[in-house]
Amino acid sequence: SGSCSVSSVPAEAVDSWEHGAQGWVLWVALPLMLAESMTAFAIVTAKQLTKQLEREHGTGDAIEIAPPSQLVPRRVWSGGLLAASVLAIAIISPMFDIPAWQTALSLLLSCLIAVLAVRALGQTDLNPVSAVGKLSQIIFALIAPGQVVANVVAGAIAEAGAMQAGDLMQDLKTGHLLEASPRAQFEAQLIGSTFTTVVTVFAYQLYERAYSIPSAQFPALVAHVWKDMAVLMKTGLSALPVSAQRFGAAFAVGGALLSVAEEVLPHSAAAYLPSGVSFGIGMYVTADWAIPRLPPPPPAALLC
Repeated sequence: SGSCSVSSVPAEAVDSWEHGAQGWVLWVALPLMLAESMTAFAIVTAKQLTKQLEREHGTGDAIEIAPPSQLVPRRVWSGGLLAASVLAIAIISPMFDIPAWQTALSLLLSCLIAVLAVRALGQTDLNPVSAVGKLSQIIFALIAPGQVVANVVAGAIAEAGAMQAGDLMQDLKTGHLLEASPRAQFEAQLIGSTFTTVVTVFAYQLYERAYSIPSAQFPALVAHVWKDMAVLMKTGLSALPVSAQRFGAAFAVGGALLSVAEEVLPHSAAAYLPSGVSFGIGMYVTADWAIPRLPPPPPAALLC
């Protein structure tokens, strides 16, 4: 992540993530996305805690649950969670040469973060997976400083947990509205997840053999975000150009204000506020990816 001044960046390095303008823009976009997501995350968490306190005092809304015969027994889901955690530790720790306790801590942190992310998704229709992943990276930078690989793995586990928890929540909510059995859905999800873990690995292997990843055609933009965030947690903010620090701080304040404004303004006015996450993604995604996705594709006849 270097300066983007014309004098210091040669023409061929504009697209460089380490020394070009692309890297500089990333450190302006990332604080914007992180600040907006974390502020919204904090607002949703505070509202959830308030509702929980009201429910404990008998003033909140009652929770609708399915009949006991349709619920998943505690011993089943708790035992499955423990077994899956042991399996994840046994695979991830030797694969990335990470101590087992760090992997276990990442899994525990992902469970806690996933609960809050699901609440945010349910109330805002936006799962802040990117924010919770970066939050895990920040926390792990304090627990295991200077370890880039462990930092990336911790963030990836937290984001994966939040994403899958959000998808399952939406499935179960749909089943609840249709009065489907949660236990039947749980069993179906187990079957689908078991086959998917095998299919996706082979599918990716085939994809990687056909195409070079990363490459000019498939630059793997999000991978650069994760890697640069981990490197920053190791080296500190002093590694960034002064201009990137200043612009990043300004955009972070703007992102936080967007979340606050969305909460305090009437819904009719808040609907016109831009999304900080979308704005930030648009900053570091190159035009050849963004522009074709804006207008509808032209008729084939116009292309001849």
